[in-house]
Amino acid sequence: MLLEILRDIAVFLVAIIILVGFHEYGHFITARKCGVKVLRFSLGFGPIFYRRTGKDGCEYAFSLIPLGGYVKMLDTREGEVKPEEMKYEFNSQPVWKRLAIVAAGPLFNILLAFFLFYFMYVIGVQALKPYVTNVEEGKPAYTAGIRNNDLILEIDGNSVIDWEDASYTLIQYIGDQKVPVRVRHEDGTEAVYDLNIDGWSVDRSNPNFLEPLGFMPKLYELTTRVGFIADNSAASRADLKPFDKITGINGQPINSWFEFLSYIKNNPGKAVTFSIQRPNYDSKNMKEPVTAEVLDSLPYEEKTVDITPVADETGAFKFGIAPFSDTSKNSEVRFTRHYGFFEAIPKSIGKMYSVCKLTVVTIVKFIDGNIPVNNISGPIAIAQSAGMSLSVGIAYFLSFLGIISINLGIMNLLPVPVLDGGHIMFYLYEMVTGKKVSDAVMSRLVYVGMSLLLLLMVFAIFNDVYYN
Repeated sequence: MLLEILRDIAVFLVAIIILVGFHEYGHFITARKCGVKVLRFSLGFGPIFYRRTGKDGCEYAFSLIPLGGYVKMLDTREGEVKPEEMKYEFNSQPVWKRLAIVAAGPLFNILLAFFLFYFMYVIGVQALKPYVTNVEEGKPAYTAGIRNNDLILEIDGNSVIDWEDASYTLIQYIGDQKVPVRVRHEDGTEAVYDLNIDGWSVDRSNPNFLEPLGFMPKLYELTTRVGFIADNSAASRADLKPFDKITGINGQPINSWFEFLSYIKNNPGKAVTFSIQRPNYDSKNMKEPVTAEVLDSLPYEEKTVDITPVADETGAFKFGIAPFSDTSKNSEVRFTRHYGFFEAIPKSIGKMYSVCKLTVVTIVKFIDGNIPVNNISGPIAIAQSAGMSLSVGIAYFLSFLGIISINLGIMNLLPVPVLDGGHIMFYLYEMVTGKKVSDAVMSRLVYVGMSLLLLLMVFAIFNDVYYN
């Protein structure tokens, strides 16, 4: 646990340095190109614990609070400026230059995301084909006509390649009554169904956000064989063993793991009798990989096992078993998104566009209440996600950084005083009216914006702590 926490902190700091560094570099290099003198380039806020003055006269620093950064420019509002240096002063520059300098930070974040996605695709990233499973009777997906093992092809005419595409697209329709979904059935036929999403939303308290719609992504090929038996569970106390194949419950045939789950869900807490086929095998001498096909080829004996589920601390009744997944069939549901040096360019642009669109739509849906505010994450959740993404692989970490970079860029473009977007708003006002916003008004608005951001940060950290 301690090692995971240290890993998350270390990866979080690396992510902050990359994302904030690139953002502030956008301000820095644009200011230089516009002839504005930069006094300090800092990663972090607050007290400076390391500084070095470059040959260009700019001070490069690391500050104590690693949740942002800043570029300090020569500015009459922050101190006296020598007459001979007034031409290098920020506030006296034409409004278009000030606008370009401020806008460069967020735009550099979006540009950074392109490069991160590009390298992700060149390296290659594992993806899930958008097959659906665990389709529950009575829920929207089943009612619409979607069935287990259907492959999602389009959502409202938008093609989807993997589950990430499908999830991003579905989230954009939160708040609507329904959305058309084109699927391909197991028999090869295709159909378009109107999926009822009225009242559906994303809720941080339920990570399986597709469950209310009545389906889940197909992660791997499940069988009716037992793959795992938990210690001190109902199954461990019964005569049940790994690789036992459940063929029936109380005399009713079971052909899939989801039929098994459906039966258990409709008969909570009841004692049942499993009909099983127990393969005869010697694990020490089994040279072949253990697959469903190998297990099915072995001789077996038929048995019945009586078992009573046990309620856990939440009141849910559990048997303590998990299905055997046939990894030999992973290629049916998993694939690698890997592109060449040139082919990765349009793919990265497309990814960048889809994440930008999702970010904007999500912000709007936060504002109109269609997405609960408990989904707002703070530094703790981001640090955990950063650590987990890197533990899975470098391509996943690059994807994570790209998504956060776009979020950072677009959030900074919001017209909130103290953010880059607030200053852009001031400069647009100046361009239209020909008048600057007074320093007094700007200071008051910046104070209000800073207070709002502080409250948002406290709320986000509260969410992180409460939902962890």
